[in-house]
Amino acid sequence: MLIAIGGIILAVVLGGAGYLGLFHGVHVEEGQCGPFKFVYREMSGANMKKVREITDSLAALLTAQGISQRKPLNVYFPDGSAQIGFAVEGAPEAKLAALSGEAKIRDIPAGRCMKAEFPWKNPMSFMVGYMKVDPALKKHRESHGYKKVEAMTLNLDQEKSILYLQPVVKQ
Repeated sequence: MLIAIGGIILAVVLGGAGYLGLFHGVHVEEGQCGPFKFVYREMSGANMKKVREITDSLAALLTAQGISQRKPLNVYFPDGSAQIGFAVEGAPEAKLAALSGEAKIRDIPAGRCMKAEFPWKNPMSFMVGYMKVDPALKKHRESHGYKKVEAMTLNLDQEKSILYLQPVVKQ
């Protein structure tokens, strides 16, 4: 009886892990990324609850300004700081200017990046994705002699995937 219960629990855990992408292969490629008009707030650390609070707050702020063309974009720096926000498209400068004081705005220029996609199922996908993608990016970065710089996550909600990006910077 205990073996059967243990087997059921193991099946549920492995099924959930598989659903979240734990067994998903990671392929790193290089290509262009950006440019992005980035509306964000700063935070330190990687507290998922705080990320959600900032994302929800900024989403409400953008909606109030009528800015609907947006995708969640987060930038994580090697020092542990982060910028949590949205890549916005086609927003008039006047609407973006109205956000000053409540959000920061900057341009992320186009550039060459390492890229890896990971399936998005729910917010836990970011954690599982990080555990899978970060080592693959590190291996690629080190094998090509690239410097460790900021890493970005762009939620491609229509495709139900997360695009992990890291600029290519030679040592």
